[in-house]
Amino acid sequence: MITYSEAIDYIYDLTKYGIKLGLKNINYLLYLLGEPHKKLKIIHVAGTNGKGSTCSSISSILQSDGYKVGLYTSPHLVDFAERIKINHKQIDRKKVSELLERIKPYIEKVANTPSYNHPTFFEVITSMAFLYFFEEQVDFLVLEVGLGGRLDATNVCEPLISVITHIDYDHMDQLGNSLQEIAREKGGIIKPEGIVISSNQYEEAYNEIKKIAEEKNSLIYSIGREINYKIVKSDIKGVIFDLKGIYHEYKNLHTPLLGRHQADNSATAITAIEALKIRGVNITEKAIRAGLEKVKWTGRLEIIQHKPILVLDGAHNPNGVKVVRDALKEIFSYHRLILVLAIFADKDYKKMIQIIVPNADLIIATKTENSRATSPRIIAKEAAKYIDQNKIIVTENIPQAINCALSNSKEDDLICITGSLYTVGEAKRYFDIKNQEN
Repeated sequence: MITYSEAIDYIYDLTKYGIKLGLKNINYLLYLLGEPHKKLKIIHVAGTNGKGSTCSSISSILQSDGYKVGLYTSPHLVDFAERIKINHKQIDRKKVSELLERIKPYIEKVANTPSYNHPTFFEVITSMAFLYFFEEQVDFLVLEVGLGGRLDATNVCEPLISVITHIDYDHMDQLGNSLQEIAREKGGIIKPEGIVISSNQYEEAYNEIKKIAEEKNSLIYSIGREINYKIVKSDIKGVIFDLKGIYHEYKNLHTPLLGRHQADNSATAITAIEALKIRGVNITEKAIRAGLEKVKWTGRLEIIQHKPILVLDGAHNPNGVKVVRDALKEIFSYHRLILVLAIFADKDYKKMIQIIVPNADLIIATKTENSRATSPRIIAKEAAKYIDQNKIIVTENIPQAINCALSNSKEDDLICITGSLYTVGEAKRYFDIKNQEN
C-alpha cells in the first residue's frame, strides 16, 4: 500500500499533463470505475467568485436537516484532503492512498488507449471524489466546478440543481475575454429540463445564462430578479439579512461569514435549497436557519488573531479584491491598514493593486512558493504608483512578510494577507507551525 505522501506526490506529478478542458477522458475513466457519478444526487456550483462560500452554505443547511453530505471544492489551502469532505470532515489520508491505488490501473488504461490523453490532475482527483462519495453513500453531493463549467471535469454529472455564482473576469486565457463568453462557459453546466439558480449578475452575464436556460428548457431563479434580499446589518459577527425566496419570506437570517457579499452567496445557497422542493426534497426553515448560522469557510475574510487584527482573504481577481477592500472599510475599525500582498503573474495584478493599495498605510510585497508568483519587486513597483515609496517593503517569502507585518504593527492596526488562495494557504501553514511550537 502506498503512503499518503507517495499518493500526493503521484497526484501532483500529474500536473505535468497540464489542464485539458474536455469530458472525453474523464467520461472514459469514470466508465471504467462503474460510473459512480451517475448514482449521486448532486448540486453543481460554477461561478467566478463566491463558489466556495455558497457550496459550504448549501452543505451546512443539508447537514442541519440530518443528511449525509459530500462536499468537493478546490483548491485546498493547507492539506489536499480539504478538497473532499463528508459532513465537513476531511477524507481520511489512508483513504486517499487506498482510492488512488485502486484507480491507478484505470488511469494507465485510459493513458494507453489510442485517441485518449493521459488523465490530468483534476480528472484523477475528481474521479476519486466521485468514487469515494458513492461508496460512502452520501445523500447529497455539493460539487464545485474547478475551472469554467462547460468543459470542466465535474460537468459529467446530471445534477438536481445547477448554481452559478457571481461571474466576473478571471481565467480569460481559457474562458474568453468578455463577460458574455465567460458566462457561456459557466452556463455550460445547465442541463436540459434543469433548474438553475443564479447569483446577482451583470446584465450581459445574466442575459447569456438566461438564454442558455431557455435553450435547454430549464427553470431559472436569479438573485436580484425573482429572488430578493435586504441587508439588515453587516459587521464583525457576519451578515443579517431578510430574504424573499421561491416559497418563503425569511426575516433576520444570519451567516457568520463576513462581508455584505456573503448575503448574496447565502441567498443563492438558500434558493438552491428551496428549489430542491421541485425535485421532491423539502428542507425545513429551521434547518435553513441553523445550517446558515453554523457555516464555516476558511480563507475568506478569516480573522485569525486580534491585537493586531489579522485577516486572511484568498481574493485573486479584481472583483474579489474590491469586495475585500469594501468589507475591510465597513466591518473593521483600525488605526493603520497593513497589506501583505502576493499575487500570481497570470492574474490581473495591476488592476488588483490599483484597487486595494490606495487604502493601505503600509504594503509588504512578497511571493508564494509557486512558479506562477509575481516577483515582489514588480508588486512593489506597481504599488508605488498609488502609495509613497517609503510605505512599501519588499520581502522574499510569506513567513518573512508576516514577521515584517507583525513587527511593524501596533495593537490597534489591521493586517490583511491577500492576493491568492495560495498566499492564504502558506500563511495558514505558517501559523499552524507557530501554534504547534507554542
